[in-house]
Amino acid sequence: MPPAKNHTWGVAFLGRDEKSWGKDGIGNTPIDPNICPSPGQCPYYRDREHDLDNDKIHLVIASFRDQLCPRTLYNLFTRAKNPHRIFVRVLQQLKPDSDLVDDADCWEMACNTYNNNPGTNKLNNGQPFNCKDFEKNVEMVTIDAGLAKGPCDARSKLSALIEHDYRHAKDGKHRLEPVDVRDYCMQTDSHMDFSTGFDNGLIAMFHRAENDRAVLSTYVADMTQNNQDPKEVPHLCMITFTSTWRNWGTKYIRWALKPKLTNLVWGAGMSFQKCHAELNVPYDPYLDNVFDGEETSRGIRFFSHGYDVYTPDKVLVTHDYVGHQSNPVIHTWGRKNAKKATVADEKRKAKFDNVDWSYMEHLTKLKGTVYPDGVRRINILMGIQDARHPHKDAELERLIVDGRFGLGTARTLDQAYQFAGFSNKDLKMHENRCGNLKWVPFEDRDEFNEKNDWGVASNLQRRIWNETSPLLPAPPSSSSSGGGSLPASSLSRGLVSNSDGGGGGGPVASSHPYSHGSTYHTMGWVLMLVLVLGGFLHRSGVLRPKKHAKQLL
Repeated sequence: MPPAKNHTWGVAFLGRDEKSWGKDGIGNTPIDPNICPSPGQCPYYRDREHDLDNDKIHLVIASFRDQLCPRTLYNLFTRAKNPHRIFVRVLQQLKPDSDLVDDADCWEMACNTYNNNPGTNKLNNGQPFNCKDFEKNVEMVTIDAGLAKGPCDARSKLSALIEHDYRHAKDGKHRLEPVDVRDYCMQTDSHMDFSTGFDNGLIAMFHRAENDRAVLSTYVADMTQNNQDPKEVPHLCMITFTSTWRNWGTKYIRWALKPKLTNLVWGAGMSFQKCHAELNVPYDPYLDNVFDGEETSRGIRFFSHGYDVYTPDKVLVTHDYVGHQSNPVIHTWGRKNAKKATVADEKRKAKFDNVDWSYMEHLTKLKGTVYPDGVRRINILMGIQDARHPHKDAELERLIVDGRFGLGTARTLDQAYQFAGFSNKDLKMHENRCGNLKWVPFEDRDEFNEKNDWGVASNLQRRIWNETSPLLPAPPSSSSSGGGSLPASSLSRGLVSNSDGGGGGGPVASSHPYSHGSTYHTMGWVLMLVLVLGGFLHRSGVLRPKKHAKQLL
């Protein structure tokens, strides 16, 4: 059915819950393409030049024992118009002693299954797929699935790879391919398909948003819709509170002609943006075993750094919901009817033993001192007071909020909550924000535009925790003067907090790693003792779990 005359730019579905939102908050509403709050006050769009066919795309994929991962890489290269401009970094979490297909090396399996296979898809140039043609386009990082710490930990290792290849773009020490702030960065899952020419389509869609700091993101449609050009696209705009904020209640937009601005609700399953967004708002490596809160907290961080989340106007990436979620091996270890994978034992062993983690050594060396981590860290970042674990340490809050993985200085946390339509006081949504929205302006300071690499130069110099100076120097291309001081504008973040003394701001005055208080110094030692004791009890079998828990990526 074609759109009605008053639906020129498409419609957005608001929902059916009249009790919660009233009559104005239900049904369909025509999309207004004008998101400028006033004439001339529109998103900054200066980086207009682009090459649809050749601009680089850096894709990151976290995979947990996923037998669909090889097909995803095959789909990626055979569906792309120019597969040689796509560089994919995969972190695969596998059982070292397993011969199940779920634990086979993703890239090797893709090669063994699809190389020069006459019954499979060909590349855009008509040539058969051969993984040797893409050896310089793929980096595989392999870890023991038994040591997995959830999706945030896995994705943070991928964010660190992007940062490493940006820092070393000019000195030849990059691992896969040099990363430039103007390249495109993308994140998706390991059980996906892609529409033909999706790479050109995503770049064109990004520029239809007319915003240098656009982030295209949603929960993608089922892969049965791949290459069907459906007129309905999933639309994220609702969240709810459990132990922290999480996405829920996906809506849709229909017949859209350009990406639709959303209320900062971001989805981890598909995200496409300029690489300066990935560098400015990397995954937090201190969110071990976090499954709720990952998406909302990163959406708020994007917003505070001046980025805007948009729902795509086309379905170009799709998800195998049936194949992934019905895989019995993920739920039950060692099924007798599971397919076997042929792997060379010594070569396989080397994958786990010879991982070079030096690229993120500066992050792991602080693991024992960053406290708290996980959901509590997310809630402090978002100004949510946890009644079970109240904090009254303004310095602790500042370390999290003003740190490398904290909030930006373009917009405040208050603005984020107002724009999103929810409150961190009663932890509820108070307004249906699935319809038309106006862009939230921020000052066009040099730290946010091309004069300072869109903020990357200064953000890379923010402290990770409470170290006295940045653990890594500024990259050679950076215009930063170094020194590690935090942006002065962090003094006015507008934090919503119940902590005594307020959130504060400005540089963290610290001459010693534990100078912010002996309490957390003591707790750090206690935590270390607990971990040592726990390791002993685990090895002795006292605390060993009966079976490995499923990880959802």
